[in-house]
Order: sequence, then C-alpha cells, then structure tokens
Amino acid sequence: MTNTYILNAVWAPTGETCDVRLGPGLSSRFDQLGGLTTCDAEVYPAGTLSVPAGAHCTDATGKIIMPALFDLHAKVEVPGRSKRESVSRTGQAAVQGGVWGMLVMPTRGFMFDNYATLDSFHDAVSQRSAAEMIPAGAISVGTEGKQQSPYNTLAARGVSILTDGDNVPDNLLMLHRAMKYAAELNLTFAIRGDVPMLSANTYMHPGTTSYALGLHGTPACAEEIGIEILLRLARDAGARLHVQTVSTARGVESIRRAKAEGQNVTAEVALHHLLYTHENVGDYDTTFKVVPPLREQSDCNALLAGVKDGTIDCIVTDHTPCTPFDKKQDFVSAPQGATALDTFLPALYTHLVKPGKLSWQELVQACCVAPLSIANPQDDESDEAASIPLLLFDPEPEFCVTPEALVCGTLNNPHIGTTLFGQVTLPL
Repeated sequence: MTNTYILNAVWAPTGETCDVRLGPGLSSRFDQLGGLTTCDAEVYPAGTLSVPAGAHCTDATGKIIMPALFDLHAKVEVPGRSKRESVSRTGQAAVQGGVWGMLVMPTRGFMFDNYATLDSFHDAVSQRSAAEMIPAGAISVGTEGKQQSPYNTLAARGVSILTDGDNVPDNLLMLHRAMKYAAELNLTFAIRGDVPMLSANTYMHPGTTSYALGLHGTPACAEEIGIEILLRLARDAGARLHVQTVSTARGVESIRRAKAEGQNVTAEVALHHLLYTHENVGDYDTTFKVVPPLREQSDCNALLAGVKDGTIDCIVTDHTPCTPFDKKQDFVSAPQGATALDTFLPALYTHLVKPGKLSWQELVQACCVAPLSIANPQDDESDEAASIPLLLFDPEPEFCVTPEALVCGTLNNPHIGTTLFGQVTLPL
C-alpha cells in the first residue's frame, strides 16, 4: 500500500505548519504529545518531506491536522432499539464530530456491572461501531448505590474506570469501602459531585429563570459539598478520583486546591456547561435540561479558566440520547440530557477556538491527550502507548445544524438551528 502525503497543514499541538506522511508501518514522531502516538503517521516541518512522483498528495493549506478526539463521557443505548441511540449510530456520530473513541457510561441498556454485559458490549462494538468504545464499570449493581459491583471481575475484563454515570450513591460508607477496593485494584473512581438530599426533585439552576418558570432549583452547594465529600473520601481511601461534569466555580476551586495539595484527582467539564447558562432554558426548552443543570455565566467563565490552567483536565460531550417524544414532555417530566457527538469538534472550534477563548494546543490537551491518559492509566516505565488516528479539519465551511445533518436520531442537540463552522475528515 502506498503512502499518502498531506502538505502545508497546521499541526495543532504545536501550531507549526507541517507535512504529514500516512501509511502502514510508519513510526510516529509525536514526542510533544506526552507519550501518545498516532497510527501509521509521521509529521515533518513544512517543505522538508520529499514526495515521490505519482504519490497521492493533498494540499491542506489553511487546514488543521491533529489527533482525533477522545470523549471521556458518553452514553449509548442497546443496539436495535429503534427510538434511541445504538452502538452503530453513536459510532457514526462520533466520527462525524471528530471523535475516534469514547468512554461509555453504564446505562439501562448496558449496565456494565458484570462480565456478561461487558462481553455483550464488546461484541456489539466490534461488529457495529466505527469508533472505539471503552466501557466504564458500574460502581454499584444496577447503579443503584446499594451493593458494590464485582470489581475484580470487571478489572479482569479490561475495565479501568468505575462510575454510576448520572447516579450518585448516597451511602457514604459503601462509597468509602468501594473506593478502598478500587484503589487496591488500581481502578479510577469517577463520580459527579452531588448531595442527593439537596438535589432530589429539582430541575434546573435556582435563579431568575427558575423563579419565572416556577421550577425548583438545584443549589450550587449540592455539587460543591459533594465534591468536598468525594475528595475527602478518596484521600482517606487512597483512591484515584475523577470528578465528572463539574458545573460550578466553587467546584473548580475545590479541585484546584486538592491538586495543589498533591491529591491524585482529575476532573472534566461538559461542553454545554462552557457554552450555555440557565437562561437558555427560556420558555421550558427541555433540550437544555441537563444534569448537573446549566449555571450562571460566572460559572462558565470559571470552568473555562479551569480548563486553561489544567485544573479541569478534560472537555467531554456528556452525550445523552433522549427520544423526541421524551423531550416533548413537560419540563418536570422530560429526561435530562443532550447529545453532542455529531457536532463536537465544529462546536468546540466555533465557540471556543475561533473567538480566541481556547487555543488548538489547549483543545488537543483537553479533548485528546488528557482524557485518553485518564481512560488508560499507565506506569511511567511502561513501553506501551495509546495509538490515535489523525483527522483533518477545515475551519472555513459554514453550516446550519439541522436534524437532517445529524447522525443521531434523537434530536436533543442544543446546536440545532444554529450555525457552526468546520468540516471533519476522519479517518484520513
């Protein structure tokens, strides 16, 4: 098989113009990615790569070449369930949005609390998905927060992260014991900061919008107290902690302080918590009903600052498919969640990179390097490295997000009806 040559593209991790050779068996040259390597590619300074006569060559002037993204927080439904997302459609949506791999949360379709569901999921992914999907094991059986899952069995099936997804166990003794067991098996404990007694039967952030709509709000302190509890439990248990979907400024501060004190903790923010506030709920728009709820603009600003200084390690999709019928219910009854895979990289570029809020280098760190290293923790002495493909991103094309433009059939994408920039080519 002959090599493919891409010339004069901007190499996102460094911002330098480069030439790239793609082909089987090539050794990667990506030392600047902290040990991550790509599949069958070599990157050279622009103008230094000799192209053989007759080779397949693409002039990528004005385009960005970069490692494809890895999403640390996505949900997938059972294959064949016509009204909700499937492994196949999720994989297609991911590739369209520049995502080559993802960590999949336990859901009612794939619970990941025993070896059988893990094996079933692996079979489905290998047969149907265009994207890599790594299952996260459930903290508790059925994600009900009562009985601990068999962590040794899950670890033997390749699980490296434990989470109950959107559910937060309120049994702190069980949680502490589970963290200690996870630490013994070198598993990462991933959980959202929340105090269920403060967030039960609440539907959005308390503020002017919730008051106008007559909806009970989830106070920010539910997350802030929850994060402090998780940090204290994890420190006592010696567990590696990953805080999921941080949404508040004080939550960021707690994590920043813990990192400064040397605690082994990482954190993520969903893209919608960087872009939208509780005011986007408007007149009961259920597309913007998410968990945790959308907060204030000051929280958005603090979260973005946390991404830029490394306090928040990852930006995730928190991809949560909900049927159009479900989302058309009244706001109280409608399920929480939004989809984001289809539009992930164009949305990141349009709202964060293009206006100068985030650099390409910061995006690569938050959406590829950091999440992949968290999903696949390795010893410093290991010779093994995660292998990632490259994508080409053209920032010029402009498009209106319509239901027809989305692979996802659930239509709860907050960008529908808006204009985004950029076109993804993946794989190269």
